[in-house]
Amino acid sequence: MSLPSTVRPSRVRFQIFGVLWILVLLNFIDRAALSISMPFISEEFELTPELQGWLLGSFFWTYLLFQIPGGWMLDRFGPRKIVGWAGAIWGGAQLLGGLAMNGIFLTGTRLGLGAAEAPVFPAASKLNSRWLPSKERARGATFIDAAGPFGSAVGGIIVTALIGLTGGWRWAFIITGALTVIVAVLYYVYLRDTPEEHKKVNEAELAHIRSDADVADSGTSGALPRVSDYARSGSFWGLWLGRLGWATVWWGIISWTPSYLSSAMGFDLASLGWGTFLVYGSGVLGQLVAGWATDKFRARTTNYNRVMKTILAVSGIGMIASILTLPAIQNGYVALAALSVAVFFNQFGGIYWAFPSWLAPKEQVGTVGGVMNVASSAGGGIAPVVMGYAIAATGGSYAGSFLFLAIAGGVYLVGSMAINFNKPLARARRAEVTA
Repeated sequence: MSLPSTVRPSRVRFQIFGVLWILVLLNFIDRAALSISMPFISEEFELTPELQGWLLGSFFWTYLLFQIPGGWMLDRFGPRKIVGWAGAIWGGAQLLGGLAMNGIFLTGTRLGLGAAEAPVFPAASKLNSRWLPSKERARGATFIDAAGPFGSAVGGIIVTALIGLTGGWRWAFIITGALTVIVAVLYYVYLRDTPEEHKKVNEAELAHIRSDADVADSGTSGALPRVSDYARSGSFWGLWLGRLGWATVWWGIISWTPSYLSSAMGFDLASLGWGTFLVYGSGVLGQLVAGWATDKFRARTTNYNRVMKTILAVSGIGMIASILTLPAIQNGYVALAALSVAVFFNQFGGIYWAFPSWLAPKEQVGTVGGVMNVASSAGGGIAPVVMGYAIAATGGSYAGSFLFLAIAGGVYLVGSMAINFNKPLARARRAEVTA
């Protein structure tokens, strides 16, 4: 039965993504609290640059370990239950961080934070595949991922303001952790795993969501790809390698920018808050530009390789060039500009979260997203530690650490160029035999 032309689609999908956006925003404010507070924490706990690097990277080791189990649980139990509970747990871990009396206790809370936050981005990819038509998924992915740099940006202002108001870093952890628990409860109450389950979704919106097919949907017939099928896929390994390089750059910048601006460029507390806001806020603009450009140009052609590889090449080359200027910069404002440009191009990589929903079967989007985010976790765990040792080895200079980030940018570029966007990430071997 066709719908009357006067029936307009409801807009519940935007509300769903709005609630998820707020939760991801808090996710990154919670993560950024440690980086912003590190100059004060390192002084209180007497931490060397090497120990600071290990503390900054500790979050990512449990974040990495729980990616694949978290993705599997999302496919098994759905995003509503898993992320609702995870948000409450990581908010509690963040709150406990404010009570830490030494670096070991604080490291333990960061490990808990990493484990609980692991399912969030795979959940966003899962919801992207269920709540948006294929033609809107780049914007959906970058909208959610933009909450990351925006959370880091406003987190700089919020955390420095809380430190200034309370006279220490502890209340910043306690307040942001409590707020996360509240939003996680709201997320659970409002979210539904599919549009069909939500009472406010009308038939017109449901028809819009189901209006176009994915590359993976049109390329598979019955049997789902196995682990061995993905292992044989050059596109899958390109996806993983590209994400690893992207994350190494992003988390290296996130982790060490506050200390770099404070120790190398002489920024005070107020300048540190606004400086990090400018750097990370540039990433929001990069996310939105990439999402708009991707959906716009994909709508004009079926040669998705040409569109995606052009956008990702601009991202990688622009990021690498900006990072390579940093060792020669002596002025703090010029350093802010170079970091901002690097983050702008880096955050084009937010469109990676559309790739599982485009290139993997819907039944495996959560798992594929979790495996992809293992690469993000590895980059996040490696970058702060390597940069910390590089800084210590050169007597406080950041030149070696920036060279390391430029090399990681090259890995992102090479991996991105290896993905075939015109075909699914993998095909079931049995489906190939019967074709």
